[in-house]
Amino acid sequence: MTDFELARALTVEMVRASSVTNTDGERAFPSVLHDIILRNTYFAAHPDQVWVGEIKGDPQRRSNVYALARGTGRETVVLTGHFDVVSVGNYGSHQDYAFDPEALLPRLIADLRVNARTEPERRALADFEGGDFLPGRGLLDMKAGLAAGLVALYKFAALETRVGNILFVAVADEEDQSHGARAAAPELLKWAAKHDLEIVGVINLDATSDSGDGTDGRAVYLGSVGKLLVCAFCVGADVHAGYALDGINANFIASAITHHFEGNPRLTDQSKGEIGTPPTNLRQTDLKTHYDVTTPARAWACFNAPMHGKSASAVLTDFTHEATSALEAALETLRTRAEALGRFDSAAHSSTGLVLNYAELLEAARANSAPGFEVDFAQHLETIDAQTALATQSLTIINWLWDKAGLLGPAVVLSFGSLHYPSTILDETVPSDAKMMRVVREVLETAPSSIAERRYFMGISDMSWFGRGDAAQIGVVNANTPAPNAQITAPPANLPCINLGPWGRDYHQWLERAYMPYSFGELPELVWRITAGLLED
Repeated sequence: MTDFELARALTVEMVRASSVTNTDGERAFPSVLHDIILRNTYFAAHPDQVWVGEIKGDPQRRSNVYALARGTGRETVVLTGHFDVVSVGNYGSHQDYAFDPEALLPRLIADLRVNARTEPERRALADFEGGDFLPGRGLLDMKAGLAAGLVALYKFAALETRVGNILFVAVADEEDQSHGARAAAPELLKWAAKHDLEIVGVINLDATSDSGDGTDGRAVYLGSVGKLLVCAFCVGADVHAGYALDGINANFIASAITHHFEGNPRLTDQSKGEIGTPPTNLRQTDLKTHYDVTTPARAWACFNAPMHGKSASAVLTDFTHEATSALEAALETLRTRAEALGRFDSAAHSSTGLVLNYAELLEAARANSAPGFEVDFAQHLETIDAQTALATQSLTIINWLWDKAGLLGPAVVLSFGSLHYPSTILDETVPSDAKMMRVVREVLETAPSSIAERRYFMGISDMSWFGRGDAAQIGVVNANTPAPNAQITAPPANLPCINLGPWGRDYHQWLERAYMPYSFGELPELVWRITAGLLED
């Protein structure tokens, strides 16, 4: 069987094992993958070198999968990727076939021949009829990547003389809260120390989307953007809607915040010569639970804030500055409009806005509370359902603390409402990183087709936990992250880490598909050659 055939067969078999995030399928997949790996000749002879490790502290009780091919020496390369996939809800009538690529392909072709109306749908039809693309939920994101890693692992294991070691790590939960990688990264360091091994590089196998000819998809990434979810808790002054000028609508404050934050170049990371992705609103709502004619007193808005060179403290400072401007602009607008109606004594006229971060709110609540505050706060945290979204947990905590602080609106409290993904990048001044960059460039120079070198993988990925991040920022992040289980308990592993994965189109969509010539052909060979280069003396 050729490498192409092996990669394709492994991918299809893994896709057929449904592993949607936070489902029984995800919990069962490690056993399936464990058995797949044990069929390989090397691992059949060394079954103790394949194991399933339960993820400590995971409320879903999931596991990661590890497979070690041993050789001589201490140098070890880690090949890693996630096995969880998003739901199949958007497949419509094709849901029952979403995990069967061979059966799904003709169904999609038949459907698109009749119903394709949009340009993406027509492009998908052409792709499928051309024969180079294979569909399936999770096939692109990212079981084709795992298959490429397994092909490289098997090729190494088949050598008569093996120099170095390869550890394959398949992790759970990348699509939600990265419990798998967050647990695996520190465990790798402990495991390497215990067995006297040195991890010389990590290849993350995540996928890239490319709507064109593959130029953008054929790429090695030397780092990954990070992410902060910046949330704004907006407080107004509620009033009967018939007397609107005597109050301040929290929804108006939230709208002003969104107006100032959305796509703002001043909030877009433009460090290190790279223009990042601007912030965008992911959620906005008031906190009223029923209809009446009272204006909303509190509102909540969350913003995706990618970053690659800017520190978390700088992000918080910049958003605080913009929130202050937004709140003052909102109050000034209300004053101007009230005066146009002959009112010079509106609530906006007598109000001064307050902007603070979560750490400051927590201190204000402590200062305003009785000596039993810490016990009360701990008890409140215990009442929060750990299964709810982290941003919702954060909102619940801030809402409780605002009441304890005794402060008045109009105000905005900024926080980090969900899990922080640190940005990572190889550092040429670090010898191990410099070696990885050298090996990558040597391999790309002799690749059969053009493969681009790019600095940042723009999709949030598990590189954040394996790569080289700024541990000094963890204190700032945790101090302003309300939900305890969203706080970082261990810094990034600080290992040389790149991303090299399959390319295709429309991942997470019903037309998710991988480009087979690259994903099953070139990719496994690239992963193998970079791995071999890292293991050379």
